[in-house]
Amino acid sequence: MKLHLVLMLLLLPVFALTAQRDTVRVKRTPKEKYMGNNGIPDPVPFASGIRAEDLKSLLDVLASKEMEGRETGEAGQRKAADFIASQFKSAGLPGVADRNGYFQAVSLQNDSWKDIGLKVGEQEFKNRTDFYAFPAYTLDNPKIELKEVVFVGYGIEDPKYNDYGSADVKGKAVLFYESEPLDNSGKSLITGSEFRSSWSLDWKKKVQLAKKKGALMVFIVADNFEEGLKKNHQMLSTRGWKAATVMGDKQPEDFVNSMFVSQAVGAAILGKKAEKAEDAISALRNGKEFKPVKVKTKLEVRLDKETKFLQGSNVIGFIEGSDPVLKNEYVFVTAHYDHLGMPDSTVIYYGADDNASGTSGVIEIARAFAEAKKKGVGPKRSVVCMLVSGEEKGLLGSKYYVDFPLFPLEQTVVDVNIDMIGRVDNAHLDNPNYVYVIGSDRISATLHEINETANKFYTQLTLDYKYNAADDPNHYYERSDHYNFAERGIPAIFYFNGTHADYHKPTDTADKINFDALAKRAQLAFYTAWDVANRTSRLTISIPMKKENKD
Repeated sequence: MKLHLVLMLLLLPVFALTAQRDTVRVKRTPKEKYMGNNGIPDPVPFASGIRAEDLKSLLDVLASKEMEGRETGEAGQRKAADFIASQFKSAGLPGVADRNGYFQAVSLQNDSWKDIGLKVGEQEFKNRTDFYAFPAYTLDNPKIELKEVVFVGYGIEDPKYNDYGSADVKGKAVLFYESEPLDNSGKSLITGSEFRSSWSLDWKKKVQLAKKKGALMVFIVADNFEEGLKKNHQMLSTRGWKAATVMGDKQPEDFVNSMFVSQAVGAAILGKKAEKAEDAISALRNGKEFKPVKVKTKLEVRLDKETKFLQGSNVIGFIEGSDPVLKNEYVFVTAHYDHLGMPDSTVIYYGADDNASGTSGVIEIARAFAEAKKKGVGPKRSVVCMLVSGEEKGLLGSKYYVDFPLFPLEQTVVDVNIDMIGRVDNAHLDNPNYVYVIGSDRISATLHEINETANKFYTQLTLDYKYNAADDPNHYYERSDHYNFAERGIPAIFYFNGTHADYHKPTDTADKINFDALAKRAQLAFYTAWDVANRTSRLTISIPMKKENKD
């Protein structure tokens, strides 16, 4: 026993030294702790491959004269798509889109007005001043003459509430307010609470009901006419492009022609019955039954459309995940590769920053993920690098994708979107080491934290959230392809360098690109996508509760 005690005393310094070494060995930096706790392998060896010189080689081709401005449906866009596909193929990515290739065909349709008009009696009203109508949701009808309008309150027929009652609207026009009925305390008469029903959320539902009841025309009195014009500027654009086969889940034949009108136009249509109509609404707010108001009038509506078709394509690069379970979840990295083309043979809109910069970034991000897969280092989730067309015509390539997805939307965990990352705007001339971040916290606070952490550990850019403000007058959050994913509840983040004097001009050329800034911004997008693709847990959804009821 004494001998054992002596040996133990002699060995104590050795044990202490070993314990000290073990303590040193397991001590980790904040970055190592973060990565280890979330199961994320080291991304630096792969991000370092996203280099300024490689991005320049890609962008010089995409923004070259030969690409003719890459306008959707034109030869230049097809050349650009072929070039992108060749890059994916050279990186060893498989064809997973249409016919096991790299392209998802996007059929687009343009509905524009040859003539649109509204005449009440002898008074002529002006399009987009007094009224507006969506070409995509109307049928061609050069002239509709109407002699009777029925005011049906809010145009709703629900088990809990009915505006139509026994009114016969077959062969007539109907007029109703855009929103839904509220009592004097602001509660919905349909839900019985401050939450709004689905009737407020989708005006097309009311139009479909009017069609079912045999109405020939629908006039919707806008809650806020000017705000409606701004919100729907893309749908009302003279370009007016949409996916040819997409109309929600309905075709044009399911709709009766409709028109949003101002309060003043609504009053003109009602004429002498305007006061009676308002009394009916007041009675409704006070708990009395609504009674439709019939109005004899003389109306002329002109909805003379011109329809054109063109074909675009989304280009898909796919990196299958390494985890047998997580590979069935998808991380999207997107950018649009189309631009404004050639209005005539003498002018080319090169679109170097918008968005050859983002396109080049996504190609290199795809290459980085492919290299990681070759080295056996993930990604655990599958990564889809998608370059879309039709963005300049109204976010249509990405809209087409979410309507006809190649991978389940419910398994799509994020969209990392890049649109213009090659320039420096006037606000940052003294610090090109920045990027605007938009949307990161709109749906998932976790996504916002991931981007902040990636930037802290790796890129150290100045993250500018100016355009992420809810009251941003530019509405950039709604103006790039991530928005179509976000509308489906998919977390999305949008990287952007801001506008400049060459935005949407022929002078947006490759010689003005800051390739070092482009590389760093693309690396940040990669680091963020890498984290989401490899972490053990899916992003937490944290959308603020909306006051609505969608049942």
